[in-house]
Amino acid sequence: MNEHQSKKAQNIWQAVLGKIEMRIPKASFETWLKDTSGVAFDEENSTINVKVNSSFTAQYLQERMAGIIERELNNVSEKRIQVNYLQGSEIVQNSKLDTTITPIKNDNKNIFPLNPKYTFDSFVVGDTNQLAFAGAKAVSDSPGTAFNPIVFYSGVGLGKTHLLHAIGHSLRNQGKNALYITSEEFTNQYISSIKHQTTESFRLNFRNVDALLIDDLQFLIGKEQTQEGFFHTFNELHLQNKQIVVALDRPLSKLDVLQARITSRLSGGLTADIQKPSYETRMAILQSKASTLEVQFPNNIYEIMAKKTSSNIRQLEGILNRVAAWSQFNGNKATSNELLNFISNDIDFISQSSKTFTSEEVIKTVAEHFSVTQDQIKGKQRRTNFLIPRQITMYILREETSMSLSAIGKVLGNRDHSTVLHGCLKISELMLSDDKIKKQIFEIKDTLLEVNS
Repeated sequence: MNEHQSKKAQNIWQAVLGKIEMRIPKASFETWLKDTSGVAFDEENSTINVKVNSSFTAQYLQERMAGIIERELNNVSEKRIQVNYLQGSEIVQNSKLDTTITPIKNDNKNIFPLNPKYTFDSFVVGDTNQLAFAGAKAVSDSPGTAFNPIVFYSGVGLGKTHLLHAIGHSLRNQGKNALYITSEEFTNQYISSIKHQTTESFRLNFRNVDALLIDDLQFLIGKEQTQEGFFHTFNELHLQNKQIVVALDRPLSKLDVLQARITSRLSGGLTADIQKPSYETRMAILQSKASTLEVQFPNNIYEIMAKKTSSNIRQLEGILNRVAAWSQFNGNKATSNELLNFISNDIDFISQSSKTFTSEEVIKTVAEHFSVTQDQIKGKQRRTNFLIPRQITMYILREETSMSLSAIGKVLGNRDHSTVLHGCLKISELMLSDDKIKKQIFEIKDTLLEVNS
């Protein structure tokens, strides 16, 4: 295997992963695909060798995910490519799943591996994530004492998981036992311990650590028994001054469906939100990622990608991966015009950059954000708790859709265009002077993008 084959395989497979990650549940991606890698590409025979961590993973991908993998490979390469899955240096043959596979040894570091790409060095710091980054560095330097617990929250694909993994890498490099786990896997482990009467083993596994890094904690909503297990685990670790780091997709104030005692404990440390990256940060992310991929494009290509993709970093990287893979197929000799032409024909890029929302989606999302009804937003009452959500709805419809002022007024209780214009101007002024309003609008737009994704 030569270096050219290896590099091309890496680029192709990263482009494929970038597309699949946006199409399947996060838990499925992290379980089956996150730790795979392209190791060799044979152009003559149109085959790509992909390294997996077990034969079980290979068989699952062959039997359950072959369709989406083949489709995205074809989209990236514009031709049919066969996938060979390798465990070590051996190709895993396609066969029925073996239901007698021996479980992996209960070793924290093996069960919950950290992504080697998610380090502090690879995290691009901008004006929307400075506090979160500073907090993550602080707990890495002084676990259990600097901020405990520390809570990160943001919309999807903005860097929460990256920071959790970076903390994990830093602590493990110091010889500490840092356990990273998703709340879904925590739930599975907890239920399994009850079912098989191994609760003492569960307690030892999760309480004899130096740091517990738990992702997507919001998925404990509605799981009362698991919440009980998490609460006691949290208490035990906190009493021992062990570091606890949590990631959420919403502020603690919106987690009222979790047990109050859990949100109360979480509120006792540092809470840091991460907002959508600014244009300058998106440019820096693209250039940093391109450097990692060992590709380079003209500045105007980065500018187009940065301007047209603002919802989250994951989508930004996915588009860069596809452009890098296409460029690799052309021997890295594509001109600026050819790159622009490829981008203009990239369906995913077009759909992301031209994404619009319906009036129904905007009204529903604003209503849910402010805990009011859609009828109250459309109604006549001018109380502040109804008026501000109504004017924000007007503002977002004006900014994010092609609706006229009159059309917006019509869907909001048959108001005239001058009322809508006044509402839009009012929110525009508040955006300059009221950080709370600005933050609320960012959160609503993030929610709308997640719903559309």
